[in-house]
Amino acid sequence: MATYTSEGSLTDQDLALLRKISEGDEEAFRRLYEATHKKVYFYLYRLLRRRAMAEDVMVETYTEVWRGAKHFKGRSKVTTWMMGIARNLAMNELRKVREHEKIDDFPNLSGGPAPDTEGSDRRRLLKEAMAGLSINHREILDLVFFHEMTYQEVSEVLDIPVNTVKTRVFYAKEALREILSRMGVSRDEV
Repeated sequence: MATYTSEGSLTDQDLALLRKISEGDEEAFRRLYEATHKKVYFYLYRLLRRRAMAEDVMVETYTEVWRGAKHFKGRSKVTTWMMGIARNLAMNELRKVREHEKIDDFPNLSGGPAPDTEGSDRRRLLKEAMAGLSINHREILDLVFFHEMTYQEVSEVLDIPVNTVKTRVFYAKEALREILSRMGVSRDEV
């Protein structure tokens, strides 16, 4: 990841890099990539749940960042703009896949033995429960909790009102609690 000096905040640095990218500066593009690629990849991977697909969409995302840098209007943080690009490309991929499989058709998670909730098993349980959420619920929780975006930033990425973000977070958390409950996991265990 890139190291920034006290010359400015990460947001200021991202904006400066994007301006240089719009002028064709490949070194600035490399620096922006180094500073952001892990965040973008993990978002895409959690959304798409396929490594190869996430990698392909990530390449497309950075291609669009390179091409679209000169069109950035500055209405949001650079990373929020990039996550919006990544999301749109991921949704396009999911639409293509939808013909072959149902995205929300997950196995019943309530069967089987009671899960062990110690240490890394907690992460496994949470991952399993998250997989049982609809894509909208999974995505909203990912952006808010894993990427620590504000509701305003999520609103910009998803192109929905802030109040809709709040509502989706509420219902996503309720759905997650329900799945965990069916798995035999109490609130205190996760």
